[in-house]
Amino acid sequence: NVVSLAVFLIAAVLVGRLAAAVRQRAAESEQRARAAAERQREATLLADVASSLVGDTAIERELQSPRGRAAAGMAEAGLRLELAAAPSAQPGEASVPLPLAVRRGWLHGRTEAGWNKSLLRRIADPLARLIDVALERERVSRQAADAEAAQRADVAKTAVLHAISHDLRSPLTAISTATSALEAGTLSETDRDDLLGVIASESRRLGRVVSDLLDLSRIEAGQVNPLSDWCDLAETAARAVEQVGRSHAETPIELDIAPELPLVHADPVQMERVFSNLIENAAKFSPPGAPVRVTAVGDEHRVTVRVEDSGRGIPPADRPHIFEPFFRGRRDRPGSGLGLAISRGFVEANGGRIVLQPVAGSGTVFAVSFPVAPQPASAP
Repeated sequence: NVVSLAVFLIAAVLVGRLAAAVRQRAAESEQRARAAAERQREATLLADVASSLVGDTAIERELQSPRGRAAAGMAEAGLRLELAAAPSAQPGEASVPLPLAVRRGWLHGRTEAGWNKSLLRRIADPLARLIDVALERERVSRQAADAEAAQRADVAKTAVLHAISHDLRSPLTAISTATSALEAGTLSETDRDDLLGVIASESRRLGRVVSDLLDLSRIEAGQVNPLSDWCDLAETAARAVEQVGRSHAETPIELDIAPELPLVHADPVQMERVFSNLIENAAKFSPPGAPVRVTAVGDEHRVTVRVEDSGRGIPPADRPHIFEPFFRGRRDRPGSGLGLAISRGFVEANGGRIVLQPVAGSGTVFAVSFPVAPQPASAP
């Protein structure tokens, strides 16, 4: 019996030690698993923040606004980031400073979500590095945008000065010269009529330049304010053809319109101005006697008007710039370089699209298209 008791005691001791070792290993495994889960949570959070900040140019809003992806992701994890000189911790939150390079910031974590100051400090440093990189990228992007805006402003200022010095001075000089000749009073009736014609035509030219400059300023300021209505693009294009034809009688203009085109929503006056600009440009750059073609087609999705000339075309190097204000590809032709910029501004303000289409051989084709809207009850 004594031997049996001793054996049982030894077995009990061994079993107890084995059980203790198993419990210790289980606790260590649980601790490692908990630490791994925390690390995974932190890595996932940092990856989500980095992904949210890539390409964003409003870093503070992204990090602090409830609508920001980064802020929303941190909120789901029980975190809140604050870019401020002093923290504004809420009840139930632990807070640590963010070691940012150029700003003061704080990282808050809800204790009920498992955050404490030790865990927050561990994630604060890599999070601060991500934010520093994003803020620096935003600063550089802002500087680059400011520099580009300043450069564009200089180009526009130079172009405006050129327009004032040339496109405004030329008709003013012609008007002044004709007026001086008329005041002399020694002209024949034929010469007087010719000079009055010069004054009238140069006055119209001067008015167009001033009108173009005013239209461009409204477009640049986003104040086009189109009076959208049901618009028949075919009828509008036909009016533009008739108008340009009166001033360019030497250029035949062919009009080919598909029957029963759908109506679109647009400002008819602005669209007539667009088509007049395109047709006038086509007539100006076409060889003498070469026709300008204006076509209009449509389907269930879009209505498209094309203006095609028979000129020598636009060089590939100039094509990316043709819609820029004051750009003039050919200096030997008159014009302020505003027509295409104004046309694009009007078309886009009305919800349409204007593009330069590729052409085999010579010539140029501009296409203006609008989406087809549900037709009114009175539409044919």
